[in-house]
Amino acid sequence: MPSLLKLLVLATRAVEDELNAELRARLPGDLRPAHYAVFRYLDPAGSRVGDLADAAGMTQQSMGELVGRLEAAGLVRREVDPGDRRARRVVCTPAGDAALRLAGVRLAGIEERVRADVGADGVARLRELLAGVVAVLDGSDDAMSG
Repeated sequence: MPSLLKLLVLATRAVEDELNAELRARLPGDLRPAHYAVFRYLDPAGSRVGDLADAAGMTQQSMGELVGRLEAAGLVRREVDPGDRRARRVVCTPAGDAALRLAGVRLAGIEERVRADVGADGVARLRELLAGVVAVLDGSDDAMSG
């Protein structure tokens, strides 16, 4: 039996591969799945590059490169942060919002495929178990409420 880590990675990769197949067909061809990680951590009101990097577990420079590529593709823009006029935050453009909506629809479809196979109770239990794993490993109960 594969390790828990391997199963989690394989499941994540399978979901991302399904999602990316459609996104790659509809977004600029030179974007890679790594670029989409920006959207995973981007606050709807905007986020600073440093905050995105921290959330993704990468360097600020690496995140800045991902954001720069998405900016060149017209999916995000940098603007002055109203909370600190010296700082800049990353926000979605209308094209970025459309990409997020597409991803949301695609993710719902992926989840429906899983639900059709394991049942609604199975998906609910999987969510509970995964939230429990997160709570145990990060030492908080926050994951259980999300």
